[in-house]
Amino acid sequence: MKGICLATTFATDNGGCYASMMRAHSPDPIRKSYDLYLGFGAKRLVWTNPDHGVTLTDDGIAWFAGGSEWQARLRDITEVHLQTGNVGENTIATCRLKFLDDTSLSILSSNSRGLQDASHDKLYVAFVRDLHRRLAAADAHVAFTAGFSDARYRFGKVVAVVAGLFFVVAPTVLLLMTREANMVWALYAGVLLVWPLYGLMRANAPRSYDPRHVPPELMP
Repeated sequence: MKGICLATTFATDNGGCYASMMRAHSPDPIRKSYDLYLGFGAKRLVWTNPDHGVTLTDDGIAWFAGGSEWQARLRDITEVHLQTGNVGENTIATCRLKFLDDTSLSILSSNSRGLQDASHDKLYVAFVRDLHRRLAAADAHVAFTAGFSDARYRFGKVVAVVAGLFFVVAPTVLLLMTREANMVWALYAGVLLVWPLYGLMRANAPRSYDPRHVPPELMP
C-alpha cells in the first residue's frame, strides 16, 4: 500500500471528479469490508463492473475504484439515499452517498453484471445496516432520504393507474359481462404484471427516515 495522498481528486471518464479523498494507508482494527459493486452517477455500458469493494470504520469509508483505494470521512457525508429499481425480474437496491463537495458514490446490491444475486443481497443489507449504525453513533449531520424523485414518483403513479385500468379493471369487466374462461387468464396475467409495479411505487414513495429504523421495503 502506498503512502498518504491528501486532497487527491479522482477524475472520471466524462471529465467530472469524485470527492477529494485521502489514499488509505494503514489497517484499522474496527474496519469491516464488503465486496459490493459501485456506481458513480453517469451510467456506462460495460459487460462487467470493474469497481467493487467498500470498507467502513467508525470515522471513515473507503472504496476501490479505478485500481486504487479511496477514503473519505463519515462526517463528510451529507446525505444517504436509499432506493430500489427493477431490471427485468431483478430487484436492485442502491445506497447513494452524497459528500460535502456535492459528489456522490452509489453502493449497489447487484453483481458485476448488474443482476440480482442472493449473496450480494445479504451483503448489501449488512452494509446498509452497518453504515446507518455507525452514522447514528457518530451523531453525523446527515439527511436520510428514500425513494424516487417527486417527478418520477408522480409519473410512476400515473403509469400504475393506467396499467391497472387496462390490465386489471378491463379484464374484470369483460369477465363479468362475458363469463368466458379465457378472461380469467387475462385477469391473472394482468395482476402478475401490475402488482410488482404497485409494490415498487409504494416502496419508493419520496420521504425521509430515521437511521435507527432503515426501511425494510428498500432492501433487496
